[in-house]
Order: sequence, then C-alpha cells, then structure tokens
Amino acid sequence: MMRYLKDGFKTTTSQSFLILVLWLYHFAWGFALLLFVKSVVLPLMHRYPGGHLPPGVSQLFLAEGQFRLMKTDLSHSYLWALLGFAAARMLLTPLLNAGVYYSLHHRHLNSGYRFLQGVRLLSGPFFGYYVAQMALTLAPLYWLYPIAVKAFTHETDYTSLALALLPWAAGYAVYVFALRLLFVYIQLGRTAEGTIGGSLWLFVRKLPVIVGLAVALLALSGAATAAALAASLVWAGVSALLLHQLFHIVNMLFKLWTIASQYHVYEREAA
Repeated sequence: MMRYLKDGFKTTTSQSFLILVLWLYHFAWGFALLLFVKSVVLPLMHRYPGGHLPPGVSQLFLAEGQFRLMKTDLSHSYLWALLGFAAARMLLTPLLNAGVYYSLHHRHLNSGYRFLQGVRLLSGPFFGYYVAQMALTLAPLYWLYPIAVKAFTHETDYTSLALALLPWAAGYAVYVFALRLLFVYIQLGRTAEGTIGGSLWLFVRKLPVIVGLAVALLALSGAATAAALAASLVWAGVSALLLHQLFHIVNMLFKLWTIASQYHVYEREAA
C-alpha cells in the first residue's frame, strides 16, 4: 500500500496545472456564494433593531420576518438562486472530473491540452456517472427518512435521539464512502477505455487495498484539517486568511492524491 501512496503522491505533485484549476474553481465558487449570502444578510442586518431599542421591537421584527417567509413569496427568489447554484455545480463537477482523470491517465501530454481534451472526450459519460452516483447516494434516504421522523417523534432527549440515529447514520456514511470509491474505478476504467465489468471486478478483488488507501488519506486529510483549524484559532488577520487559502491548496492535493493513488492500483492490476 505504501508503494501506491508514494506513486500517487509523486503523480499529484507533478499536476500543478490541475491543482491550480481546482483551486481557482473552488475559490470562484466560494466567492460567488459569499456574494450571494452577503446580498441576503446585509439588508437584513441594516433593518435589524439595535440593542438600544425596547425588546418588543426585536420580537416584532422576528414576527414580521416569519410572516413574510411563510405567507409571501419572498423566499422564492432565494430558493431559485440556491437551486441554480446546485444545478451549476452538478454541471461543472463532471467536467472537472473528466479533465482530472484524463490528465492522470495521459501524463505524457501537455498539461493544459490533456485537461481540455479530457473535458471534450469524457464529459458526456462522466455526467452520466455523476447522475447515477447522485441517484444511488440519495436513494437510501427514502427508507431512512421515516426512521428519522419516528426517532424525532419518540425520543425524549438529544442523547437518546443521537443513539437511535447513530447506527443508521454510520451505515449510510459507509455506504456513501464505498459508492464513491466504486465510481472512482468506473471512471478510471472509462478513461483507460476498459469495460465497466472489468472495473467492477478489479474493485472487488482489490477492495482491502482500495479501502486502506482511502482511509489512510482520509486520516491524513483530517489531521491536516485539524491542524489548520487549530492554527486559525491562534493566528488572526492576514495570517489566518493566508492560511485559509493555503489550506484549500492542501485540500486539493489530498483529493488529487486519493484519485492518483487509486489510479496506480488500477493501472498496475489492469495491465
């Protein structure tokens, strides 16, 4: 397993163009969401009564807000905007995945060319895989929703509620984790012009190694996240901002490292 980790890390560090593209994508996405939230929150904050006014004024403000949300179409424009953000994300994610997987498989080509070539050649099937993955991810919620409602109805405190829902939440998390790994291999197989059956069989055969790699990198990513959060609590101002942006690059490295390590498993076993 260490060999795959080392090869994956070596491949990841050679993909500077991919890291830059992914970082710019996440930066632009976060900036757009920030502007949207700011456009909603700032007008409300300007209208919110200050602490120097009587408490009844604040209660009246909250009652008015509740009435406008429940009885008018005030929230419709915001909900449509959020739906538009979600739709844009669903359209862009398969395109990025296509460029990433093609770039990993064709490392001998020019970095910018292979990314765009991947988007051109693989965006169609990758969009289909993404839709299938989302459908399979959401499907268990049809059965989990009544269980959650029953738990909220019958449990009397938060501790018992958490204990009742914890096994179901853990099982769902494991399911989503395994499903994501499975689709990584389906996409690797499509990139290498292999068959879905061959990718599934390889996934089953090498499941312990695949899961071990994913868990190891997940643990390293979690440790890096914890260290960044701890440092942000100590530092403030410009240093915290720079650290936050640097952490996004580190996060991109871990995501690419995960896919690159799995790619080397696929490359070796499918050869």
